[in-house]
Amino acid sequence: MYNDGFTLIELVVTISILCILLGLAVLVIDADMFYMDKMADEFVMDVRYVQTECMKSTFGNHKISIDINNGCYYIFDNTIIEKTVKFKSRYQIDYSNQNMESVGFTYEGIPTNAGTFKILDTKTDKIKEISIVPTTGRTVIKE
Repeated sequence: MYNDGFTLIELVVTISILCILLGLAVLVIDADMFYMDKMADEFVMDVRYVQTECMKSTFGNHKISIDINNGCYYIFDNTIIEKTVKFKSRYQIDYSNQNMESVGFTYEGIPTNAGTFKILDTKTDKIKEISIVPTTGRTVIKE
């Protein structure tokens, strides 16, 4: 009698070992790998939203207020908070502009307090910068 194949037990053991090894490999992958990119894109979308809303009326009631101490930013419509975005504790945020005030726009789309928004990953020391260009209001993401 010839043994031409594998027994069912051999196949089950081999597949089980492969599944365990693949499971360990998946655990090594960092869950926050694309978090900084996602949050930078969300901030850019929020800036564009505020810019668009300010251009709809001559009052320009919408603005973005950045709270560095709590690691979040708020989108205001006059005095009402429309949206709150909170970053994970692993990330630090910073915003540098001349007056250290909230970001708003005129009805022409020109920013009133343009500056650079920074996201720092404290674990890997990677920085992502989002700059709001002073004269045009264009947002630029820098690695």
